[in-house]
Amino acid sequence: MSAVIAGNVSEYNLALAERIVPLVAEFFHLTEREVWERIDHELQSPGSTVADAWRLAKPKSPDEVMRFYGETDSYVYDLVVDHCHARRRGAWSALMARIERLGSPRSVLLYGDGIGSDSIALARCGHRVTYFDVPGITSAFARFRFERENPANLIAVIEAEADIPAWTFDVAVCIEVLEHVPDPPAVMRALHRALRPGGIALITESFESVGDEFPSHLPENFRYAGRTHQLMEGIGFANTYYNTDPVNRPMEFTKVGGDVSGALLKIKGKLRRAVESRWRRVSRVTG
Repeated sequence: MSAVIAGNVSEYNLALAERIVPLVAEFFHLTEREVWERIDHELQSPGSTVADAWRLAKPKSPDEVMRFYGETDSYVYDLVVDHCHARRRGAWSALMARIERLGSPRSVLLYGDGIGSDSIALARCGHRVTYFDVPGITSAFARFRFERENPANLIAVIEAEADIPAWTFDVAVCIEVLEHVPDPPAVMRALHRALRPGGIALITESFESVGDEFPSHLPENFRYAGRTHQLMEGIGFANTYYNTDPVNRPMEFTKVGGDVSGALLKIKGKLRRAVESRWRRVSRVTG
């Protein structure tokens, strides 16, 4: 067991970590002690595993960036730690509540689900899950997990974005992906294309988190900070839920048509954001 996790049990989902670590060891042909040591390194210096690998690879072009994502093993350790951390619970609970309110098992696209933790969690709730991520070491580990943890074979895997079926899904989940990719609006359009009319996209992003601490957050994507709502609305979504939690807040966008009802839903979302933004500014001043 990681000494850092053992000393901070309240901050981490220890049961999840202990379930994943033996799989990481088996997949990479390492001892569990070696895996815990790597996880301890990531815990002691969050983000350092990916940052070190990024600085060593020095990807520049979009092709080099995507090749890095496919070839590095650093995200496996980074995501094990991230998925076990308590800070993720609030955003995940809010996201699950938005899906469960739809009722009955749903068809869900997990776009960029890394090591597959969210796919497994949703499948265990009975949803029909489709996993997509860049082909490579991280997605290979996810498939390795699915072979052992796939409840009732409810997880399908797609390796090429072009193979994601159009107008199919009730829900598309995209968590902390957009800041990493060379063309975030293209991903937003892919989510729109994948959803059926009335389907929802649940998104978190960190466009504003750039610099030496986050080298894989592409600095050119900083121009999109604070613009996700406008970009999604321009593609054909209405903002139907906005969580004010400053850490990994999920945003919900509903795919709407070009008719009057779609336009009204967009206006409603804009008004709600304006009211909430004003309330937060007033709260900061009066607080």
